[in-house]
Parts: sequence; structure tokens; C-alpha cells
Amino acid sequence: MADLNVAVLGLDRLGVSIAQRLSAYMKKGGQHQFRLIGYDSREDFEKPARKQKVFDKVERHSYSAVESADLVIMNLPYEDLRAGYEMVAPSMRNGAVILDTAAIKQPSIEWASQFLSEENHWIGFTPVINAEYMFEHGLAAEQASDDYLLGSTIYLTPSLTSMREAIDLAVNFTVILGGKPHFLDPAEHDSLSTITEEIPQVLSIAAYAAAMRHNAWADAQRLTNPPFNVLTRYLLTHHPDALRDEWLSNRDALGRALDELLATLHDLRDRLAEGDEAAIEAFLIDASDDYQEWINKRHKGDWDEQATSRLQYDTSIAGTLFGGAISRRIFGGGKDGDK
Repeated sequence: MADLNVAVLGLDRLGVSIAQRLSAYMKKGGQHQFRLIGYDSREDFEKPARKQKVFDKVERHSYSAVESADLVIMNLPYEDLRAGYEMVAPSMRNGAVILDTAAIKQPSIEWASQFLSEENHWIGFTPVINAEYMFEHGLAAEQASDDYLLGSTIYLTPSLTSMREAIDLAVNFTVILGGKPHFLDPAEHDSLSTITEEIPQVLSIAAYAAAMRHNAWADAQRLTNPPFNVLTRYLLTHHPDALRDEWLSNRDALGRALDELLATLHDLRDRLAEGDEAAIEAFLIDASDDYQEWINKRHKGDWDEQATSRLQYDTSIAGTLFGGAISRRIFGGGKDGDK
């Protein structure tokens, strides 16, 4: 049986849902025990998370939250991430494993290499949420649920220096959360994330920027029903600094994705200008048919994967761990004061 201290840095819907899942696991008689420590500098996230009483303790400082942690969920907003690594590094214990939830991983690998000790072990950790929640856009802690990741894919993106035992721990932790672990190379992960995370962000903000610059915006802004509100939501849920930093950090991949998007939009514009009804209809039908196929697969989690891409994993956390700082810290043999 493992007894782990888990620090969750960033108490949004994802961070609190992870804590709720671990709490539910223990209440249902799970063989492992977790002491849950939370932290968030944002009052509108920290207070609701504290009220839920799912954490054993909610700290006021990030470095205090990680002092005793065996596992750290690095779930900070992107604009705070680099500073977060720098802040917690001196307080991290030897053998602690960091699971990083950032939308793009390569900058985090650099920051982890720059600030963390060789005795700390970084793994990229990207959950794909339960399909039951895929049309919900809220990030608030109040919307957290213990099944938020149930049955979902969780992508693990180890760096070249990630230790096998840290990877094994991440895999088994994923299983406890109810997810299905899969591996991706960090560069491949960031390229895919451009399509599914950053292009929606760009479209959202570009649509609002185009609207506010339109000469009829003073009147049109009163006509803002759900289609416009949903499309432009990123200006409500994401800080401009975070979007700026993320886009610039991934600018090459984002630039290529934007080229493909612009080519599609230019082609559609030409067909509209020509009044080409057949081409427009074909464009819509192709997209609609593919969307229906995708949405069904997304709900079923049926991706027709090759057997070689599937993971074999043990449902007992750290079931395949071997010696070293991680196992010493978690299972004994190390000094209580190790940091």
C-alpha cells in the first residue's frame, strides 16, 4: 500500500476534480492513501476549493504546498507556470514526481530542466475530459466532479530524462483517476495541441476583434446571443498574458496550423463570392458527416488503435517501481527530512 502526499497547484475545475477523485477512491476503500494539499493564488479559485473541504490543507504559498509532496500536479495558469517552477524548486523533496498539465509541454521541459533538481522527475500530463462534459466550458472549482476524467484518455509525455519509475507512477496514478494512459512525444503533443487548443483560441479572439472593428459593432453588440457568446468565451476564461505566452512558445506549429485554416477560409470565401451552391453544400456535408463520426467515437472512446500503441499497466500504484529516490521516498528507506 502506498501513502502519498499529493500537492495540487491550481484549483480550477481540473485540479479540484483530481482531488475529488482521489478522495472518492479512498472513501470507496481503495488500497492507497492520499493526503491532499491545494494551492491557488487566485482568490476566485482558492476560496471555492477551500469550501469544498476535499483537501486536507490549502496553503497560502506554492512552496509550502510542495514541501512534503511526493507527487505534484502542476496545474497553474500558463502565465504563472515559469514563475511557479522557479518558486517551488527549492522546496521540492528528493524523488518527487511532477505531473504538468500545461497545454504545451516543451516550454515546461525547459523550465523543469532549468529550475528543478536532478532528483525531481517531470512528466507531461494532459487529461482529455469525460465525454459527458465535453460541451461544458466552465473552469470554476464549483463545477468539479469526481468523474471528470472517468473513462478518458490521459496523455503522458515524458522527457528524454524521465526515469522509468516516475513514468510507472504516472501510469498507475492515471488509472486511479479513472483514465486510460497513452504516451506521446512532447513535440508531437504540442503539434496536436495546436489544432485542438490554440486554433480555437485564435478563432475565438479573432472573431471578437473583427466584430469590434466592424463599423456596425455599436449596434451589433446588442445582438449577442449564444453563438457569439460561446465562440468568444476565451476572452472570459483566459488571461491575455497566458494566450500571448502560449502562442509565442508554440509559434511555428501555430503558424502552420493558421496557414491551413486560412487556406480553408479563403476557399470558402471564393465559393461564396461565386455563388457556388454545389461546392458550399459539399463543404458542409463533408464536415457534417466527419463531425458525426468523430463525435460518436469521442463518446465511445473508440479510436481503432493499433495494438502497439496500447499500454499494458498494473492497477496497483507503483506496481512496477524499482529502487531509487522515488521509491525510497514513497515506500521507505529514505530520511524523513529529505528535500
